[in-house]
Parts: sequence; structure tokens; C-alpha cells
Amino acid sequence: MLKLPAQELNPSERDAFLEYVFSMIAKRPRALRLRDGAGVAHYLKTLAWEMEPGPRRYLLDRLADVIWRTLFQFAPLPMSERQRVVEFLQEHADTYLAAFDIEAAVKWVQESAEPPPEAGSARPPHLMSRRLSASGTGHPQLRDDLSERVYAAYHALRRARVHNARGRIACVLNQKGFTTQPRGRTFKRWGSYEVYERVKHYEAGVRTRLKRLLIRQQQEAPLPASQAARLAKQISDQARRSAHSAVDKWIYRFHSSQCQEVPERRDTTCQFPG
Repeated sequence: MLKLPAQELNPSERDAFLEYVFSMIAKRPRALRLRDGAGVAHYLKTLAWEMEPGPRRYLLDRLADVIWRTLFQFAPLPMSERQRVVEFLQEHADTYLAAFDIEAAVKWVQESAEPPPEAGSARPPHLMSRRLSASGTGHPQLRDDLSERVYAAYHALRRARVHNARGRIACVLNQKGFTTQPRGRTFKRWGSYEVYERVKHYEAGVRTRLKRLLIRQQQEAPLPASQAARLAKQISDQARRSAHSAVDKWIYRFHSSQCQEVPERRDTTCQFPG
């Protein structure tokens, strides 16, 4: 992964930056179910066909197609056996599949090794929003990336020497309707203390993930005791660097978005701090 140089935020950008960071929180997508999704896509496609041509018909028709493709890509699908695949291709060779060389396709299917059943579907992104799609397994306990955004916003404002960074972040979070997901007597509304607590929680989470990674590495390919001990002592520094790279990432994304939102400018070269 390309490492970004240190990014800086201009104090005059504080409000626009906070609006960008907290406008579209990425959430963990729920599991897709083939039967439900197929029924929804069929309903939308049929409804679109019954409409007069226009924006509504285009929207529903395109939405149905996207749902179909998403189901095929991410929903768990049963895989047919090779013989059934050959039979299906031959059954429809002269009609639905007439544009293809089915004889050659059947030959290649019969000569190739059967694919493993678990390779049939791609792994869904673990966090998604309109602006973000984060692939990989992620962290199952995370429902969204709000903690990372709070951390990035706090340290970005601190770098820019913005006064009352925690209070400004709390104000935006309350305006956006986010709650603190309270435990015990913690207030639902955000304040300076809740922002600082979330920042520390994010830092602790990064350290915990690095410790687990080291433990897993020791289990799979044990290191000499002295080297493992040295790495364990470096976890805090590594966690700090990892967390601060998230700050650089969000400042860079913000500056990139500012360039994209002014297409009328002839000079499209963007100058990023750092």
C-alpha cells in the first residue's frame, strides 16, 4: 500500500473537513439472501416495464440490474455439478445462448478441473458507503467506521491548531444525529469527554489488533524469543504510526474531494500539503 506523506489541514478548512468526514459513515453491509434479493429485483424490473419511459422507469430498471449483479457477486450461491452445467448449456444452445459457441464451451467445461465450491462468490466489503468500499475481512465487531473518523478529525484539527477541537467535533456529531452508543450511565449526546474517550478507544483497538497479529504470526511461523520480545515492545509505536496514517488518509481524501467538486476549473492540478 502506498504510504502518504504527512498531510496538513488549513485552519480555514475545519468546517468543510468535518462536514466531509461525518457526512457519509461507512457501515457493515447486512448479509445478502438470494431468494429475497431476486424477488426484489424481479418486482422492480416488472414495475419499470409497466411505466412510461422516463426518469422513474430508468431508475427502477437500473436498480433491478444492479441488485441482480450484486447478488451474483456477493450472495452465497449453490454451485451446480459439471454434468448439470453441460446439460443446461446444451438445452439452451439454439435459443438463449445461440450467440455463443456452446460446443466449444462444453468441451472446455468437460476438460477443466471442477472449481472449488467456496470460490463461487466474492467476499463482500466489510464497510461500505457512497464514497467508500473497504474490502477484506475487517473487524467483525465494528458496525461502522465512526471511531476512525472521530480519531482522524480530532488529530487533523489538532495538527491545524484549531481551538476546541473536541467541542467542534461533538457539535457536528450531535447535529448529524449520531449517538455515543451508551453503556451504563454514559450520555447519548456527544461532548468533549465522549470525543476524547472515543479517540482513546480507537487507539487501544489498533494496539489490540497488532498484538493479535503478532500472536497469530507466532502460532503460524514462530520467531526467536528475542525478536518476538522486541516486536512486542514496538507495538505501541507501530500502533501510533498506524493510527496517524488514518489521519493522513482522511485529509488526503478531503483535499481530493475538493478538486472533484469544482469541474468548471480549467486548471485541474491539485496541490496537496506534504
